[in-house]
Amino acid sequence: MHNTASPNLELFPIERRELILQGLSSHGKVIAADLANSLRVSVDTIRRDLNQLVAEGLARRVHGGALPAAPFPRPVAERSAQAAAIKSDLAEKAAALIQSKNVVVFDGGGTNHELVRWIPRELQFTAVTPSLPVATALSELPLVEVIVLGGKILGRELVTTGARAVKEINDFRADICYLGVCAVHRQVGVSTFSVEELELKQALIRCAGTVAAIISAEKFGKMAPFVVGPSRILTNAFVESEADPKEIEQLRIDGVCVA
Repeated sequence: MHNTASPNLELFPIERRELILQGLSSHGKVIAADLANSLRVSVDTIRRDLNQLVAEGLARRVHGGALPAAPFPRPVAERSAQAAAIKSDLAEKAAALIQSKNVVVFDGGGTNHELVRWIPRELQFTAVTPSLPVATALSELPLVEVIVLGGKILGRELVTTGARAVKEINDFRADICYLGVCAVHRQVGVSTFSVEELELKQALIRCAGTVAAIISAEKFGKMAPFVVGPSRILTNAFVESEADPKEIEQLRIDGVCVA
């Protein structure tokens, strides 16, 4: 990262933070010591800048630097409308994993709600989900048995969470889990926004042989506060072509089948 200002001209804090954000966007991370050297300020000054960016929801601190922050998600009803714009071929490819008589776990989220639209109506299988919107959509498929996990409802996502939901999912051995991905970074892995979601997602992953996810381009290169696991927790990823090629390559290196 290079300082474009004159060597004798001290940058204002807002200018430094703008350069830091440019570094996050270009490189997927920033190192505090490198920033201090290139911007000709102390490491303590850079730490204060990074802390300010964290407070504004634009970065996540890691040891020695920072990563781009995933934006806090809007309510799932709003995101479901946005998910309808996801390329139909991704949803169709993801839905094609389901075979007759499978047990399939659906995590919450607008993308999984949209995915249900692409499941053939003649397909017979058992669906397990903590998501109320996904359960409602699945119930419109005439041959699908729908099981909803119990627990406390997380209002933002309209999913059941907590010890009861985790205990119940442990009773299942699913063929497929469609995981809702909040953020994925090639150095951090898959992350989410709350402890409740973290524990539930990890339980969903443990119960399934195949873990698949549709991941929109803006989810890549970002980090949320709670790390679900490395990218290799996924077996299949259905990815928008606009996604960062470096992130996609890391998925492949981790053994994920990318479509």
